[in-house]
Amino acid sequence: MGTKRKRNRDSVPDMRSIARLSGVAPMTVSRALSNPDLVAPDTRARIMKVIDDVGFVPDQRASSLRGTRTIIGTVVPPLINSGIAEQVQGMSDACLERDMQLLLVQGDFSAEAEEQAIRTLVGWRPAGLILQAFVQSEEARMLLRSRKVPVVEISEIRGHEAIDLTVGVSNFDTAYAMTSRLIDIGYKRIGFVSTPTHGNDRLQQRRIGYRAALTDRGVHSQGAERWEIEMPITTRGGSEAVSILRNRDPSIDAVFFSSDTLAIGAIQECHRRGWKIPDDLAIAGYGDTELAASLYPSLTTVRVPRYQMGRKAVEHLTRRIAGERNLSPCITINFDIVEREST
Repeated sequence: MGTKRKRNRDSVPDMRSIARLSGVAPMTVSRALSNPDLVAPDTRARIMKVIDDVGFVPDQRASSLRGTRTIIGTVVPPLINSGIAEQVQGMSDACLERDMQLLLVQGDFSAEAEEQAIRTLVGWRPAGLILQAFVQSEEARMLLRSRKVPVVEISEIRGHEAIDLTVGVSNFDTAYAMTSRLIDIGYKRIGFVSTPTHGNDRLQQRRIGYRAALTDRGVHSQGAERWEIEMPITTRGGSEAVSILRNRDPSIDAVFFSSDTLAIGAIQECHRRGWKIPDDLAIAGYGDTELAASLYPSLTTVRVPRYQMGRKAVEHLTRRIAGERNLSPCITINFDIVEREST
């Protein structure tokens, strides 16, 4: 009866030890992993059994760099909310269809962390980069331009010059449209709750769009800044925000949240306090998450097709990598205001 070879806990199996135990050359082991069709079936089966027995884990980084798969790098924010997750899924699916490898590095909303993440990605020699925010660091922008790496920024399309290409939505327009719609319905004292805007061009433009709509529609009053607050992107943050705003100004009749997650927390807090939605307070969100339609009351929100945005970024980048030069520098993604019971 055959038994598995005992693993030596003091050593890590490598390509040479796999070759020795299999009775083949190291090159044959490498070929069995990278191009299995080029290795005889019985030899490949013997190698794979040894790999399984000793717990060998191939060096994916080395094989990626030696292989033919195109590497696309992207920086992922530290908080992957549902919107970012959908965006990354769209990118991943589009890369898979093109036999590309998507490499994710965690970034942050600070210029320093962003620069470090970009340097890490550039070290992998990717064919192109998709950056899920406008690049703040001038050093990082200079690095990317000097390396001539094709870049797509999934970002706010308003108010900045792209390094190369941009795919995005006007967050100014989305916030302006939602605030204007609330005013059209009849709300006049509209609060705004956002996650921290520092280093986040999307959130900055949403706040600017909200303020512009109040001013343009003649409902902005002196001291209206007290209607604004920043909170962490959690349901608890939304719960606390709506309580704080109502304590500051009980006359607030609607609150626009920059995230459905915050809005969901606010709806829960209204239920706890016995505030009727929308009679006592209207609630609007941003993102149209899956839960938004099934809440009670269902949530009015901004719908941005983030999955399609991720796919479009890969498609646009692929064309640039292929050598196309007459591409539109900015692809604008449409959005919808989805009206439901909460307003």
